[in-house]
Amino acid sequence: MTSHPITSDPIKVITFDLDDTLWEVAPVLEKAEQAVYAWLSQHAPRLTAQFSLAALRKQRWLLWQTRPELTHQISQLRITALSEAMQAAGYDKNIAIDSARAAFEVFIHHRHQVVLFDDVITTLQALQQHYSLGVLTNGNADIKRMAIGKYFDFSFAAEQLNASKPAADHFNAAMAASGVAAAQIVHIGDHHQHDIEAALAAGCQAIWFNPQQKAWPESSPAPLSITRLSEAPALIAALTKPSR
Repeated sequence: MTSHPITSDPIKVITFDLDDTLWEVAPVLEKAEQAVYAWLSQHAPRLTAQFSLAALRKQRWLLWQTRPELTHQISQLRITALSEAMQAAGYDKNIAIDSARAAFEVFIHHRHQVVLFDDVITTLQALQQHYSLGVLTNGNADIKRMAIGKYFDFSFAAEQLNASKPAADHFNAAMAASGVAAAQIVHIGDHHQHDIEAALAAGCQAIWFNPQQKAWPESSPAPLSITRLSEAPALIAALTKPSR
């Protein structure tokens, strides 16, 4: 854990990234996409006869690169990509759109079947006693669909803001929702640019969730870091200079 200057501003709000901060996202997405492909094999067999799962992923990636209006709308991106693939496989446009929407409901259900890191709940319980908690995510997981949603006072996603971190929109939204200054917010996340450098650039404080103890990859000074979320409450408490 690196050193960091304390501040005279009282910390009032803690915001969290979700994917790879509160849970590991790769296995969740893999299971969700496998479930969708199995559903499509039953309900759109002409599609799966022509497109492998890898091919559908590639097609979605190419669409993301060529449709800027979908850059931050990752749910709609999935629906649009699947609809276009179905039409390419010979399905009627209306059938393709309806089926793509139904397939997305399969995806989003499994998208929320996450396995929390061991100390998530105890950490949130400890922090909730002293701070307002929020979510700032580029993903399409909805914290209110999960049992831990009860710990959070607000949540902002890229789709909602039509902007993705490291854009300042998320942090500006957190300030507006909580009514506090940037310096009174601590953001915790795993991504060195989207979470840490973005939060610091917005004037907030930041803690890098770094369970693998990687070297800080940027030329900027290494930030505060933790290897377990359970380290966060004590570290956040130490950020504020005691009153005299």
